[in-house]
Amino acid sequence: MKALIIDDEKHVREAVKLLVDWEAHGIGTVLEASDGAAATATIMAERPEIIFTDMMMPNMGGVELLAWTARHAPESKVIVISGHDDFEFVRQTLKHGGIDYILKPIDPAQLAAALGGAIASWQADEEARRRDQHHGSQIHQLKPVYLEQFLSSLVTDPGASSGAAETLRQEFGLGGAPTRGRIALLSLEPASDAIRQKFAAGWDLLYFALLNICNEFLRERRIGYAFRCRGSEGEIALLFWGEAEDAAGVLAEIDAAIRRTLKTRFAFGIGDHAALPAELGMSYRQARTALARRNLLDAGAWCHRYAGTTAKTDAPLFNDYEERVRYAVQSGQPVQAEAAIAPWFDAMRAAEWISPEQLQLWWQEIAVAKSVWLRERKLARDGGATALQLPADEKGAFDLSAWQRLVLDEVGEAALACSDERQTHGSIHDIAKYIEQFAHEDISLQTIASRFFLSREYISRKFKQVMNENVSDYVTRVRIERAKALLASPQLRISQVSEKCGFQDEKYFSKVFKKQTGCSPGEYRKQIQERV
Repeated sequence: MKALIIDDEKHVREAVKLLVDWEAHGIGTVLEASDGAAATATIMAERPEIIFTDMMMPNMGGVELLAWTARHAPESKVIVISGHDDFEFVRQTLKHGGIDYILKPIDPAQLAAALGGAIASWQADEEARRRDQHHGSQIHQLKPVYLEQFLSSLVTDPGASSGAAETLRQEFGLGGAPTRGRIALLSLEPASDAIRQKFAAGWDLLYFALLNICNEFLRERRIGYAFRCRGSEGEIALLFWGEAEDAAGVLAEIDAAIRRTLKTRFAFGIGDHAALPAELGMSYRQARTALARRNLLDAGAWCHRYAGTTAKTDAPLFNDYEERVRYAVQSGQPVQAEAAIAPWFDAMRAAEWISPEQLQLWWQEIAVAKSVWLRERKLARDGGATALQLPADEKGAFDLSAWQRLVLDEVGEAALACSDERQTHGSIHDIAKYIEQFAHEDISLQTIASRFFLSREYISRKFKQVMNENVSDYVTRVRIERAKALLASPQLRISQVSEKCGFQDEKYFSKVFKKQTGCSPGEYRKQIQERV
């Protein structure tokens, strides 16, 4: 904090400086002025929280200084120190917001008490100022949120927005309440790699930049307002009120400003004029339809008007090529899968019209087909289809080749999964053959893992999936089947059969054999002999 001592007598200023424990009161800077005129300059430059002033001074007296301070530095707290016990001086002090009036000679206790009160008063005011500032900041921040919510309701639930036209008039200072309007939409897809990298941390900043550009034209001309429509990502809504006959012209100016600022281009869709607010939702849906059905192959087209409910397309159907692609994918060979899907890609490149709506349909068809391909190979697929992003070139135009590469990634991933599955089956069958060949030896999961350079966990999990039984059960079954064959030879003692089948303990062998077959080795041999 800062304090300013104003008195035309230097010894008085020095006395005040000596009588106060400034550090204890949190005051780090003590300033001085010899009269009111000099004090005003110091107050303007330093903005001291506490001011001590005399009343009788040359150039500008205390009363005049009090009045000036009330106008130009009302946050400062003033303590008067005077040698005049004059009621008028006291009245003027109170009138202009002075904290206390102390008579000379100065009483240290009275001075300390007056300073403590002044500091407490300043701190209370400062806290109130901070609250007001925070409240004002919250209001400023909430205003766009309120407008966004209000305008979103106009397009999603116009029936709940009674009095919307009058609200628009009040909020935007319009001459009259509008009864007509139309919606245009700015689509953030496709977005160039440069834009995605620039706003990789989040698109909120991109929305902020685009909203500022749009409203620079709409708000200043009082013809509309741009906002983020709640619940709809990847787009900015532009509400034009009135007839808005020149909406396309304004959008052209906005488009030019975006290209200058962000070095890219975004597409706009425009709905028809509609009654406000009752039919504004219809205009919004028309703008979305215009964007969804625009021709992405026409790189020069950026503004798209609603053209009815019929979709234009000559794009090839994925289902016409799915069977060929499926066989290639399930072969487990990504190269074959790429070759199988190439004719579909060629048909795409020959098409004259491909829309975002068509791409979304293709993407869903590929996701479903991929799920079926993997399920037929008994392979689980985590999650659903990945979200579709429309790739763009450096100018922001749709990049068909990049989109086809995304499709190849999906198809290639499925082919690799099938390849891994084929390899897994081969490895597991090799392990099964190894067990059959060496069942008479001491076989453990660790032995198998070391032999085939695979982890015990992997072998245990995959063996169960492929063979429908775990490794230890399979080893036991192979040994018991071998024991049955050997028991048919009467020359072999049961202890020899046990040893040749990998059992080191005859009693344990008998126990396992009976559990597997329902009879002991001796009983089984007797049954064989009786049948013979």
